[in-house]
Amino acid sequence: MTSPKCVLCDKKITKKNDTKEHLIPNAIGGRKKVKGFICKSCNNTSGDNWESELAKQLNPLSLLFGISRERGEAPSQLFETTGGDKLKLNVDGSMSIEKPTYSERPMEPGAGVQIQIRARSMAEAKQMLQGVKRKYPQVDLKESLNNAKSQYYYCPDMLNFNLSFGGHKAGRSIVKSALALAASSGIPARECTEATNYLRSDEAEACFGYFYEKDLIQNRPKGIPLHCISIKGCSKIKQVIGYVEYFGTLRTVLCLCESYEGPEISDTYAINPITGEELSLLVNLNLSNSEIREAYDYKKTPNGSIEAALGEVIPASMKAAFEKEKDRVLNEAVIYAFENCGAKEGEMLTPEHTKKLTSLMMERIKPFILHQLTQTRNRK
Repeated sequence: MTSPKCVLCDKKITKKNDTKEHLIPNAIGGRKKVKGFICKSCNNTSGDNWESELAKQLNPLSLLFGISRERGEAPSQLFETTGGDKLKLNVDGSMSIEKPTYSERPMEPGAGVQIQIRARSMAEAKQMLQGVKRKYPQVDLKESLNNAKSQYYYCPDMLNFNLSFGGHKAGRSIVKSALALAASSGIPARECTEATNYLRSDEAEACFGYFYEKDLIQNRPKGIPLHCISIKGCSKIKQVIGYVEYFGTLRTVLCLCESYEGPEISDTYAINPITGEELSLLVNLNLSNSEIREAYDYKKTPNGSIEAALGEVIPASMKAAFEKEKDRVLNEAVIYAFENCGAKEGEMLTPEHTKKLTSLMMERIKPFILHQLTQTRNRK
């Protein structure tokens, strides 16, 4: 049996240099992997360049939808609000200030100064207070720490999301994913010359374009920001056509090969990146060469079509964010209440304990409830 060769460098793939290539990049929630497609060295290089650029462009959506990754988490990212503040959005839906703040305000003559600290964690606050102690030795560090409180508040403004797709690095990641599915489905990568030429040469013509003129997914599940890769090899038209969609929003068509003479082959792999669940989709890849060429020339993106695609999946992100924040708030409220109600572990709760538990839980839940009421009123 002939050993497969790396799709990028033609080096023979062995047990030592073989690697598991994610069909959909792990950075945006991909799960399924293929072997015998790319060597370890080329996988590392393309990952550091192509996949990292794609992940960077799509990171706002990864955070917006709170994707589940097989390895690691989507990195937090700084956004500016409509009110001009800068907040860091985390993958769990929480937000934090950009950096800690420190301010001093003189009080009445002889009364000293008032110091205000805002930190992103109690550990950071402790570190800042130690700096205060060095500047003002008379400060009671223990008392200051005891008086420090962890507070939650909800930003009343919207976050500004600036989405920008494109470029050859991200494009090569898209083409590589389609080619990996084709190869794993029985279409030799070396026969997909349009795809391999583009991946190997900076001078080669791009073999993908954006496509929004019609929905190629025939049974699209409502509201799911799905990832999908689909390929079709057809000897009648001598083409291997591909389709790659990420977050239900970035939609591209590809021509991997224009001289295909093999058997009829079609395959589709799709997932819900929020849960990692695999989806069964029907993708219509009966596209003419002229339709694909027009996509290459940005002629298959009607005005407002990208915004419309995003609008179809935004409600899913809002629902997921609400459920995630609700669970977080309730869990933290319960832990906080039991830690501070005065009851010792294992002892029966007295009516006084129960009353304090309720009060402490409401103290932590109240900001969330008020925020939801405000949001509902604003939408109305």
